[in-house]
Amino acid sequence: MVADDKNVFVNEESLEPFIVNLVSLGNLGYPVDFRFLQNWDSEIFTIRLGPSIAHLPNAEGKEDWSYPDNQLRTIVLPSRDADFTIALINQPLENNYYLRRVDDKVGVLSLFQMAEIIHGANFSLEAFILRNIYEAVVLYKCNDGLLPSSGYSWAHDDIRTCLFDNNSSKPNIVFSMNPPSLCKACEARVLSHALEPEFLSALKKDLLQLRKPLYFRLSDWIKAHPLYAFILGAILAVVLNVVASGIYDLLKAVFQKG
Repeated sequence: MVADDKNVFVNEESLEPFIVNLVSLGNLGYPVDFRFLQNWDSEIFTIRLGPSIAHLPNAEGKEDWSYPDNQLRTIVLPSRDADFTIALINQPLENNYYLRRVDDKVGVLSLFQMAEIIHGANFSLEAFILRNIYEAVVLYKCNDGLLPSSGYSWAHDDIRTCLFDNNSSKPNIVFSMNPPSLCKACEARVLSHALEPEFLSALKKDLLQLRKPLYFRLSDWIKAHPLYAFILGAILAVVLNVVASGIYDLLKAVFQKG
């Protein structure tokens, strides 16, 4: 649920990583590992931590206590030392979006409702934040260096596990997080904006890192394939029993000789 449009950009030879300024607004309510984000290994961007705002003014959204774009525009200013800024907040945004573009170089990402959805699906907040930074980077790169403002022309309503799934229902975000990807149509659109194939391959490589931990991937597989899991468990139990019995017999023979 972000914005969109325009053209162009760079040569892989001079493809220096984007500088993303990451700040927090008010109490996020959930622990976020900013050091992990700052040290994220990407060929496309690097994250710098900007000054955070400890206390927010009251929200100007009169009916839903949300923070409208025009209010956020006065709270978060673009950084001169970064290509664009992403501000984290744990409050509802205008129209209950989780990601809003409030300025050419400022986006606001809300954890409101999203933190529970992300944790409930066994993802980390850091993965959610990175997934949306990648989305913003692609849009920024395809938009002459400005975060776009026009709404829906990149987003598609059907779920394709793509960065640009619309996610009008917030829980749908989980389908584009294990790992995120670009669908064929969005790949073609990136290339149509004169972005070099090297950028696309670097993006795909980066996105593959955004997976659930192995434990939770195994857990999901077991839930999806209970019969296979039972069979494998039974085989494993038999194998372990045979191995344990062989070790016992071997040790018994050694001690008897001694």
